[in-house]
Amino acid sequence: MKKNTRITIIVSLCIMIAAIGIYFLLHAFQTGSSSETIYVQKVSTVTGSSYTENRYSGVVESQETLDINQDSSKTIADIYVEAGQEVKKGDKLFSYDTTEASNSIAQKKLDIEAQNNEIEAQNNTIADYRAEINNGGDKVEIQARINDANYAIRQAQNTIKSTQTEIDQLNKQVETSTVIATIDGIIKEVNRDGGTDQNGNTKPLISITQTGEFRVKGTISEMGSISEGSSVIVRSRINEDQIYKGTVTKVETEPQTDNNNFYSGSDSGESASKYPFYVTLDNNDGLMLGQHVYIEPDNGQSSVKQGIWLDSSFIAYDDNGNPYVWVSEKEKLKKRKVELGETDDEMYTTEIKSGLSKDDYIAWVDDSYKEGMKTTTEYQMETDGETYAS
Repeated sequence: MKKNTRITIIVSLCIMIAAIGIYFLLHAFQTGSSSETIYVQKVSTVTGSSYTENRYSGVVESQETLDINQDSSKTIADIYVEAGQEVKKGDKLFSYDTTEASNSIAQKKLDIEAQNNEIEAQNNTIADYRAEINNGGDKVEIQARINDANYAIRQAQNTIKSTQTEIDQLNKQVETSTVIATIDGIIKEVNRDGGTDQNGNTKPLISITQTGEFRVKGTISEMGSISEGSSVIVRSRINEDQIYKGTVTKVETEPQTDNNNFYSGSDSGESASKYPFYVTLDNNDGLMLGQHVYIEPDNGQSSVKQGIWLDSSFIAYDDNGNPYVWVSEKEKLKKRKVELGETDDEMYTTEIKSGLSKDDYIAWVDDSYKEGMKTTTEYQMETDGETYAS
């Protein structure tokens, strides 16, 4: 009896061990194919339609902002404009008080009149002196008096000349006492009471933002790759297919000190100085003053075909000849059918008409891939038996 029991126990243990072994073998067979992690890339990166690495934020502004400062030696009489008002070239902006200048002109004219009277009196005296000489007077003594009179005349003439120059300058002040706009634009600000900005600089009396011609202002770190003369593409942030070409016309050499909301395409996390730069556009149709845009170096990306043109190496075909691509869904590899369009044999690319978006992540075609394999966006490199993520 005991012998039969012992045999029964041994057989049961063998069956149990075999069952456990079969379970683990089946589990290994089912999961072994998905234990490998497959590298996937974003479609927009693969097709070259993503240019965020060297992308900068910018804002559309007027081609020129004209600041008009008050002459500290003059007093403002009237200001004819206010913030937000549209002005045309030649419109009056403000005028200086000319009361003092007008009074000074009147006084100086009296001074000239007095000098002319002095000259006339000296000429009469000289005439009298000459008469004395003709009547037998002491020629040497009288000639000395004539010389003194001529000297007095020359002094009066010099005084008249310098006084007239002062009058001319005062007249010019009066004539130009009304300051006019030299550009078409919008009055950005009017600072009747003066003051300073956040950087301690004296505020202009009137600032005019030019209308009509736009430029784009961006900022770049000292590690950036933008320089004067560089060709760039300005891209709408609302519709990235709406692009404008332009040229960097100026890069400031002094870093900005304010807190404008600009950022570079790099996310290094390091603190770096920011330098404003300006882009003159080939055209600005459709842009609005104050519109926020992206700025990126022009590396020919504007000539990229519209839609998704995928490297043909990403496209596989099933046994029935139907095209598909390997996509990542919830970090798992999956086949997805796609509809193909035209093929560019020269570039070895194929148009994807449907089934794939620029935000999808895809993998290269490989016969060893199976649905359910894990995916990653970290590229793995093996070196001397060690693995590095890039």
